[in-house]
Amino acid sequence: MTSTPGLAVAIDSTNSSSASIAYGIAYPFGVIGVILFVKLLPKILRIDLDKEARRMEAERVGQYPSLEMGNFRITNKNIFGMTLAQLNVRSMTGGVISRIKHDGEVKIPNAQTRLHEGDIIKAVGSLNSLKQIAVLVGEETEEDLPLNTTQVIESLLVTNKKAVNQTLGHLNLQANFGCTVTRVRRSGIDLSPDPSLALKFGDKLVVVGEQEGVQAVGKYFGNDERKLSDTDFFPIAMGIVLGVLFGKINISFSDSFSFSPGLTGGILIVALVLSAIGKTGPVMWSMSGSANQLLRQLGLLLFLAEVGTSAGKTLVATFQESGLLLFGVGSAITIIPMVIAVLAGYFIFKISILDLLGTITGGMTSTPGLAAADSMTDSNIPSVAYATVYPVAMVFLIIFIQLIATLL
Repeated sequence: MTSTPGLAVAIDSTNSSSASIAYGIAYPFGVIGVILFVKLLPKILRIDLDKEARRMEAERVGQYPSLEMGNFRITNKNIFGMTLAQLNVRSMTGGVISRIKHDGEVKIPNAQTRLHEGDIIKAVGSLNSLKQIAVLVGEETEEDLPLNTTQVIESLLVTNKKAVNQTLGHLNLQANFGCTVTRVRRSGIDLSPDPSLALKFGDKLVVVGEQEGVQAVGKYFGNDERKLSDTDFFPIAMGIVLGVLFGKINISFSDSFSFSPGLTGGILIVALVLSAIGKTGPVMWSMSGSANQLLRQLGLLLFLAEVGTSAGKTLVATFQESGLLLFGVGSAITIIPMVIAVLAGYFIFKISILDLLGTITGGMTSTPGLAAADSMTDSNIPSVAYATVYPVAMVFLIIFIQLIATLL
Protein backbone atom coordinates (compact mmCIF):
# COMPACT_ATOMS: atom_id res chain seq x y z
CA MET A 1 0.00 0.00 0.00
CA THR A 2 1.31 3.50 0.81
CA SER A 3 2.44 2.86 4.38
CA THR A 4 6.06 3.77 5.01
CA PRO A 5 6.01 1.97 8.41
CA GLY A 6 4.60 -1.03 6.55
CA LEU A 7 7.49 -0.91 4.08
CA ALA A 8 9.98 -0.73 6.94
CA VAL A 9 8.39 -3.79 8.54
CA ALA A 10 8.51 -5.63 5.19
CA ILE A 11 12.23 -4.88 4.77
CA ASP A 12 12.96 -5.93 8.37
CA SER A 13 10.89 -9.12 8.04
CA THR A 14 12.50 -10.22 4.76
CA ASN A 15 16.00 -8.86 5.43
CA SER A 16 15.89 -7.48 1.88
CA SER A 17 15.24 -4.10 0.31
CA SER A 18 13.53 -5.65 -2.71
CA ALA A 19 10.13 -4.63 -1.38
CA SER A 20 11.06 -0.98 -1.85
CA ILE A 21 11.14 -1.47 -5.64
CA ALA A 22 7.51 -2.59 -5.79
CA TYR A 23 6.66 0.07 -3.20
CA GLY A 24 8.16 2.77 -5.43
CA ILE A 25 6.15 1.55 -8.41
CA ALA A 26 2.86 1.15 -6.54
CA TYR A 27 3.13 4.27 -4.43
CA PRO A 28 2.17 6.97 -6.98
CA PHE A 29 -1.09 5.29 -7.96
CA GLY A 30 -1.61 4.25 -4.32
CA VAL A 31 -1.78 7.94 -3.43
CA ILE A 32 -3.42 9.32 -6.57
CA GLY A 33 -5.85 6.39 -6.84
CA VAL A 34 -7.25 6.96 -3.34
CA ILE A 35 -7.57 10.71 -3.96
CA LEU A 36 -9.39 10.19 -7.27
CA PHE A 37 -11.65 7.53 -5.75
CA VAL A 38 -12.58 9.82 -2.86
CA LYS A 39 -13.20 12.75 -5.21
CA LEU A 40 -15.31 10.72 -7.67
CA LEU A 41 -17.32 8.56 -5.23
CA PRO A 42 -19.87 11.25 -4.20
CA LYS A 43 -20.41 12.14 -7.87
CA ILE A 44 -20.87 8.50 -8.86
CA LEU A 45 -23.39 7.99 -6.05
CA ARG A 46 -24.95 11.41 -6.80
CA ILE A 47 -24.70 12.63 -3.23
CA ASP A 48 -24.51 16.27 -2.16
CA LEU A 49 -21.86 16.21 0.58
CA ASP A 50 -22.88 19.59 2.06
CA LYS A 51 -26.49 18.46 2.34
CA GLU A 52 -25.42 15.13 3.81
CA ALA A 53 -23.16 16.91 6.31
CA ARG A 54 -26.03 19.14 7.48
CA ARG A 55 -28.30 16.11 7.82
CA MET A 56 -25.76 14.17 9.87
CA GLU A 57 -24.89 17.12 12.07
CA ALA A 58 -28.59 17.68 12.80
CA GLU A 59 -29.04 13.97 13.48
CA ARG A 60 -26.13 13.83 15.88
CA VAL A 61 -27.14 17.01 17.65
CA GLY A 62 -30.61 15.48 17.92
CA GLN A 63 -29.13 12.77 20.12
CA TYR A 64 -28.66 15.54 22.69
CA PRO A 65 -32.02 17.36 22.95
CA SER A 66 -31.77 21.13 23.22
CA LEU A 67 -32.42 22.57 26.66
CA GLU A 68 -35.41 24.85 27.19
CA MET A 69 -36.73 26.91 30.11
CA GLY A 70 -40.16 26.88 31.67
CA ASN A 71 -41.98 28.42 34.65
CA PHE A 72 -44.34 26.35 36.79
CA ARG A 73 -46.73 27.09 39.64
CA ILE A 74 -46.80 24.64 42.56
CA THR A 75 -50.38 23.30 42.65
CA ASN A 76 -49.84 19.61 43.41
CA LYS A 77 -50.88 19.28 47.04
CA ASN A 78 -48.93 16.03 47.40
CA ILE A 79 -45.63 17.93 47.34
CA PHE A 80 -46.58 20.90 49.56
CA GLY A 81 -43.88 21.34 52.22
CA MET A 82 -41.46 18.90 50.65
CA THR A 83 -37.82 19.81 50.00
CA LEU A 84 -36.13 19.55 46.62
CA ALA A 85 -33.91 16.83 48.08
CA GLN A 86 -36.99 14.80 49.01
CA LEU A 87 -38.50 15.25 45.55
CA ASN A 88 -35.20 14.45 43.81
CA VAL A 89 -36.34 16.44 40.79
CA ARG A 90 -33.15 16.01 38.77
CA SER A 91 -33.21 12.20 38.95
CA MET A 92 -36.96 11.92 38.38
CA THR A 93 -37.23 14.34 35.46
CA GLY A 94 -33.73 15.18 34.21
CA GLY A 95 -34.47 18.90 34.70
CA VAL A 96 -32.87 21.51 36.95
CA ILE A 97 -34.70 24.05 39.10
CA SER A 98 -32.71 27.28 38.84
CA ARG A 99 -34.97 29.77 40.65
CA ILE A 100 -37.95 29.82 42.99
CA LYS A 101 -40.36 32.61 43.89
CA HIS A 102 -41.89 32.44 47.37
CA ASP A 103 -43.94 35.20 48.95
CA GLY A 104 -42.90 37.56 46.13
CA GLU A 105 -39.17 36.99 46.65
CA VAL A 106 -37.01 35.26 44.03
CA LYS A 107 -34.29 33.01 45.45
CA ILE A 108 -31.69 30.53 44.22
CA PRO A 109 -32.89 27.18 45.60
CA ASN A 110 -30.81 24.55 47.37
CA ALA A 111 -31.48 20.96 48.39
CA GLN A 112 -33.29 22.04 51.57
CA THR A 113 -35.59 24.56 49.86
CA ARG A 114 -39.25 23.65 50.52
CA LEU A 115 -42.03 24.02 48.00
CA HIS A 116 -45.29 25.66 49.08
CA GLU A 117 -48.64 26.14 47.44
CA GLY A 118 -48.52 28.96 44.90
CA ASP A 119 -44.71 29.08 44.64
CA ILE A 120 -43.34 29.56 41.15
CA ILE A 121 -40.23 27.78 39.93
CA LYS A 122 -38.07 28.21 36.84
CA ALA A 123 -36.79 24.94 35.41
CA VAL A 124 -34.25 24.11 32.68
CA GLY A 125 -34.26 20.86 30.72
CA SER A 126 -35.35 19.11 27.57
CA LEU A 127 -38.96 19.40 26.46
CA ASN A 128 -39.62 15.93 27.84
CA SER A 129 -38.04 16.90 31.18
CA LEU A 130 -40.19 20.03 31.41
CA LYS A 131 -43.32 17.97 30.74
CA GLN A 132 -42.39 15.63 33.58
CA ILE A 133 -41.76 18.58 35.91
CA ALA A 134 -45.21 19.95 35.03
CA VAL A 135 -46.77 16.59 35.96
CA LEU A 136 -44.78 16.53 39.22
CA VAL A 137 -45.32 20.08 40.52
CA GLY A 138 -48.39 21.49 38.85
CA GLU A 139 -49.27 23.86 36.02
CA GLU A 140 -47.11 25.87 33.64
CA THR A 141 -47.35 29.64 33.93
CA GLU A 142 -46.27 32.65 31.90
CA GLU A 143 -45.25 34.60 35.00
CA ASP A 144 -41.53 35.44 34.85
CA LEU A 145 -38.98 35.15 37.64
CA PRO A 146 -36.56 38.07 37.21
CA LEU A 147 -33.29 38.01 39.11
CA ASN A 148 -32.83 40.58 41.84
CA THR A 149 -29.92 42.99 41.86
CA THR A 150 -27.58 40.58 43.69
CA GLN A 151 -28.28 37.54 41.47
CA VAL A 152 -26.63 36.91 38.11
CA ILE A 153 -26.46 34.41 35.26
CA GLU A 154 -23.05 33.94 33.69
CA SER A 155 -21.35 31.61 31.21
CA LEU A 156 -18.08 30.34 32.65
CA LEU A 157 -15.28 28.54 30.80
CA VAL A 158 -13.45 25.59 32.32
CA THR A 159 -9.78 26.48 31.81
CA ASN A 160 -8.40 25.56 35.23
CA LYS A 161 -6.60 22.21 35.11
CA LYS A 162 -7.76 21.40 38.65
CA ALA A 163 -11.41 21.42 37.54
CA VAL A 164 -10.87 19.10 34.56
CA ASN A 165 -12.27 15.55 35.05
CA GLN A 166 -14.10 16.65 38.21
CA THR A 167 -17.79 15.71 38.27
CA LEU A 168 -20.49 18.26 39.07
CA GLY A 169 -21.63 16.07 41.96
CA HIS A 170 -18.13 16.08 43.45
CA LEU A 171 -17.82 19.86 43.09
CA ASN A 172 -21.28 20.38 44.69
CA LEU A 173 -21.44 24.03 43.64
CA GLN A 174 -24.79 24.50 45.35
CA ALA A 175 -23.41 23.70 48.80
CA ASN A 176 -19.96 25.25 48.29
CA PHE A 177 -20.86 28.42 46.39
CA GLY A 178 -24.65 28.68 46.52
CA CYS A 179 -24.81 28.40 42.71
CA THR A 180 -26.69 26.19 40.28
CA VAL A 181 -25.41 24.93 36.93
CA THR A 182 -28.30 24.97 34.46
CA ARG A 183 -26.49 23.67 31.38
CA VAL A 184 -23.08 22.60 30.07
CA ARG A 185 -22.10 23.39 26.49
CA ARG A 186 -19.48 21.13 24.92
CA SER A 187 -18.43 21.08 21.25
CA GLY A 188 -21.56 23.01 20.26
CA ILE A 189 -23.93 20.68 22.17
CA ASP A 190 -25.92 21.52 25.31
CA LEU A 191 -25.62 18.82 27.96
CA SER A 192 -27.83 18.39 30.99
CA PRO A 193 -25.81 19.10 34.16
CA ASP A 194 -26.03 15.60 35.61
CA PRO A 195 -24.07 15.11 38.87
CA SER A 196 -22.04 12.34 37.19
CA LEU A 197 -20.97 14.61 34.29
CA ALA A 198 -17.18 15.06 34.28
CA LEU A 199 -15.98 18.46 33.13
CA LYS A 200 -13.60 18.79 30.18
CA PHE A 201 -11.20 21.56 29.26
CA GLY A 202 -13.09 24.22 27.30
CA ASP A 203 -16.57 23.36 28.62
CA LYS A 204 -18.87 26.37 28.99
CA LEU A 205 -21.16 26.28 32.04
CA VAL A 206 -24.22 28.47 32.55
CA VAL A 207 -24.27 29.25 36.28
CA VAL A 208 -27.00 31.00 38.30
CA GLY A 209 -26.43 32.36 41.78
CA GLU A 210 -25.57 35.29 43.98
CA GLN A 211 -23.00 37.57 42.38
CA GLU A 212 -20.24 36.79 44.88
CA GLY A 213 -20.82 33.04 44.56
CA VAL A 214 -20.75 33.12 40.76
CA GLN A 215 -17.53 35.15 40.83
CA ALA A 216 -15.95 32.58 43.15
CA VAL A 217 -17.02 29.75 40.83
CA GLY A 218 -15.54 31.66 37.89
CA LYS A 219 -12.20 31.93 39.65
CA TYR A 220 -12.22 28.20 40.41
CA PHE A 221 -13.06 27.23 36.81
CA GLY A 222 -10.50 29.66 35.42
CA ASN A 223 -12.84 31.34 32.93
CA ASP A 224 -9.87 32.55 30.85
CA GLU A 225 -10.65 32.49 27.13
CA ARG A 226 -7.01 33.13 26.21
CA LYS A 227 -6.00 29.73 27.57
CA LEU A 228 -8.17 28.03 24.95
CA SER A 229 -5.67 29.12 22.28
CA ASP A 230 -2.50 28.56 24.33
CA THR A 231 -0.31 25.65 23.27
CA ASP A 232 1.77 23.70 25.76
CA PHE A 233 4.40 21.81 23.78
CA PHE A 234 5.50 19.64 26.70
CA PRO A 235 2.53 17.21 26.43
CA ILE A 236 3.04 17.03 22.65
CA ALA A 237 6.74 16.26 23.01
CA MET A 238 6.16 13.82 25.86
CA GLY A 239 3.45 12.05 23.88
CA ILE A 240 5.79 11.64 20.91
CA VAL A 241 8.61 10.30 23.13
CA LEU A 242 6.27 7.81 24.82
CA GLY A 243 4.93 6.79 21.40
CA VAL A 244 8.44 6.18 20.03
CA LEU A 245 9.34 4.09 23.08
CA PHE A 246 6.09 2.11 22.86
CA GLY A 247 6.70 1.54 19.15
CA LYS A 248 9.99 -0.16 19.94
CA ILE A 249 8.33 -2.82 22.08
CA ASN A 250 8.71 -6.24 20.47
CA ILE A 251 5.99 -8.78 21.30
CA SER A 252 6.95 -12.38 20.55
CA PHE A 253 4.20 -14.92 19.90
CA SER A 254 6.63 -17.71 19.03
CA ASP A 255 10.24 -18.24 18.02
CA SER A 256 9.32 -17.54 14.40
CA PHE A 257 6.86 -14.64 14.77
CA SER A 258 7.06 -11.38 16.67
CA PHE A 259 5.17 -8.08 16.44
CA SER A 260 6.23 -4.47 16.98
CA PRO A 261 3.87 -1.46 16.68
CA GLY A 262 6.57 0.57 14.94
CA LEU A 263 7.10 4.32 15.02
CA THR A 264 3.75 5.39 13.55
CA GLY A 265 1.69 2.70 15.29
CA GLY A 266 3.32 3.40 18.66
CA ILE A 267 2.68 7.15 18.51
CA LEU A 268 -0.91 6.63 17.34
CA ILE A 269 -1.74 4.14 20.09
CA VAL A 270 -0.15 6.29 22.80
CA ALA A 271 -1.94 9.40 21.48
CA LEU A 272 -5.31 7.62 21.61
CA VAL A 273 -4.69 6.42 25.18
CA LEU A 274 -3.49 9.81 26.42
CA SER A 275 -6.41 11.57 24.73
CA ALA A 276 -8.85 9.23 26.48
CA ILE A 277 -7.14 9.89 29.84
CA GLY A 278 -7.30 13.63 29.19
CA LYS A 279 -5.22 14.70 32.18
CA THR A 280 -2.41 13.31 34.33
CA GLY A 281 -1.71 15.47 37.36
CA PRO A 282 -1.00 18.98 36.02
CA VAL A 283 -0.40 17.75 32.45
CA MET A 284 -3.25 18.18 29.96
CA TRP A 285 -3.08 15.71 27.06
CA SER A 286 -4.66 18.08 24.59
CA MET A 287 -3.82 20.98 22.31
CA SER A 288 -5.67 24.01 21.00
CA GLY A 289 -7.59 23.76 17.75
CA SER A 290 -5.32 26.27 16.00
CA ALA A 291 -2.17 24.36 16.99
CA ASN A 292 -3.76 21.09 15.94
CA GLN A 293 -4.62 22.48 12.52
CA LEU A 294 -1.14 23.96 12.05
CA LEU A 295 0.63 20.71 12.90
CA ARG A 296 -1.70 18.71 10.65
CA GLN A 297 -1.13 20.98 7.66
CA LEU A 298 2.64 21.24 8.24
CA GLY A 299 2.93 17.47 8.68
CA LEU A 300 0.96 16.82 5.51
CA LEU A 301 3.12 19.25 3.50
CA LEU A 302 6.37 17.70 4.75
CA PHE A 303 5.00 14.21 4.17
CA LEU A 304 4.02 14.92 0.56
CA ALA A 305 7.28 16.75 -0.15
CA GLU A 306 9.44 13.90 1.18
CA VAL A 307 7.63 11.02 -0.52
CA GLY A 308 7.26 12.97 -3.76
CA THR A 309 10.96 13.71 -4.09
CA SER A 310 12.10 10.26 -2.93
CA ALA A 311 9.71 8.30 -5.14
CA GLY A 312 9.81 10.58 -8.18
CA LYS A 313 13.56 10.50 -8.76
CA THR A 314 13.62 6.70 -9.23
CA LEU A 315 10.18 6.25 -10.79
CA VAL A 316 11.33 5.95 -14.43
CA ALA A 317 14.19 3.60 -13.56
CA THR A 318 12.01 1.24 -11.55
CA PHE A 319 9.39 1.19 -14.31
CA GLN A 320 12.00 0.22 -16.89
CA GLU A 321 13.50 -2.41 -14.62
CA SER A 322 10.39 -4.14 -13.31
CA GLY A 323 7.79 -3.40 -15.98
CA LEU A 324 4.09 -2.73 -15.65
CA LEU A 325 3.17 -5.95 -13.84
CA LEU A 326 3.92 -4.59 -10.36
CA PHE A 327 2.15 -1.34 -11.24
CA GLY A 328 -0.96 -3.32 -12.22
CA VAL A 329 -0.84 -5.40 -9.04
CA GLY A 330 -0.40 -2.26 -6.96
CA SER A 331 -3.35 -0.63 -8.73
CA ALA A 332 -5.53 -3.66 -7.99
CA ILE A 333 -4.47 -3.63 -4.33
CA THR A 334 -5.50 0.04 -4.22
CA ILE A 335 -8.84 -0.12 -6.06
CA ILE A 336 -10.37 -3.50 -5.11
CA PRO A 337 -10.49 -2.95 -1.30
CA MET A 338 -12.12 0.47 -1.74
CA VAL A 339 -14.76 -0.90 -4.13
CA ILE A 340 -15.54 -3.73 -1.69
CA ALA A 341 -15.75 -1.20 1.16
CA VAL A 342 -18.30 0.87 -0.78
CA LEU A 343 -20.41 -2.15 -1.75
CA ALA A 344 -20.45 -3.51 1.79
CA GLY A 345 -20.47 -0.24 3.74
CA TYR A 346 -22.82 1.92 1.71
CA PHE A 347 -25.21 -0.59 0.14
CA ILE A 348 -25.33 -3.32 2.80
CA PHE A 349 -24.59 -1.63 6.15
CA LYS A 350 -25.99 1.77 5.05
CA ILE A 351 -23.00 3.74 6.35
CA SER A 352 -23.17 7.47 5.64
CA ILE A 353 -21.00 8.64 2.74
CA LEU A 354 -19.06 10.99 5.07
CA ASP A 355 -18.28 8.20 7.52
CA LEU A 356 -17.45 5.96 4.60
CA LEU A 357 -14.95 8.42 3.13
CA GLY A 358 -13.12 8.60 6.45
CA THR A 359 -13.30 4.83 6.88
CA ILE A 360 -11.87 4.16 3.41
CA THR A 361 -9.00 6.63 3.73
CA GLY A 362 -8.25 5.38 7.25
CA GLY A 363 -8.36 1.75 6.11
CA MET A 364 -5.99 2.60 3.25
CA THR A 365 -3.81 4.56 5.74
CA SER A 366 -3.93 7.43 3.25
CA THR A 367 -3.43 10.87 4.79
CA PRO A 368 -3.61 12.58 1.35
CA GLY A 369 -6.92 10.78 0.80
CA LEU A 370 -8.26 12.26 4.04
CA ALA A 371 -7.06 15.71 2.93
CA ALA A 372 -9.03 15.24 -0.29
CA ALA A 373 -12.15 14.23 1.68
CA ASP A 374 -11.75 17.20 4.05
CA SER A 375 -11.45 19.59 1.11
CA MET A 376 -14.93 18.61 -0.12
CA THR A 377 -16.83 19.40 3.08
CA ASP A 378 -16.58 21.63 6.15
CA SER A 379 -17.69 18.76 8.40
CA ASN A 380 -15.18 16.91 10.58
CA ILE A 381 -17.09 13.63 10.26
CA PRO A 382 -14.59 12.06 7.79
CA SER A 383 -11.70 13.00 10.10
CA VAL A 384 -13.40 11.34 13.08
CA ALA A 385 -14.00 8.14 11.10
CA TYR A 386 -10.41 8.25 9.80
CA ALA A 387 -9.00 8.64 13.31
CA THR A 388 -11.12 5.70 14.48
CA VAL A 389 -10.05 3.35 11.67
CA TYR A 390 -6.42 4.40 11.03
CA PRO A 391 -4.81 2.94 14.20
CA VAL A 392 -6.61 -0.39 13.72
CA ALA A 393 -5.64 -0.51 10.04
CA MET A 394 -2.01 0.33 10.82
CA VAL A 395 -1.73 -2.32 13.53
CA PHE A 396 -3.29 -5.03 11.34
CA LEU A 397 -1.13 -3.95 8.39
CA ILE A 398 2.03 -4.40 10.45
CA ILE A 399 0.81 -7.75 11.82
CA PHE A 400 -0.14 -9.15 8.42
CA ILE A 401 3.10 -8.02 6.76
CA GLN A 402 5.07 -9.93 9.40
CA LEU A 403 2.68 -12.90 9.13
CA ILE A 404 2.97 -13.05 5.33
CA ALA A 405 6.75 -12.80 5.49
CA THR A 406 6.83 -15.64 8.03
CA LEU A 407 4.46 -17.96 6.16
CA LEU A 408 5.98 -17.38 2.71
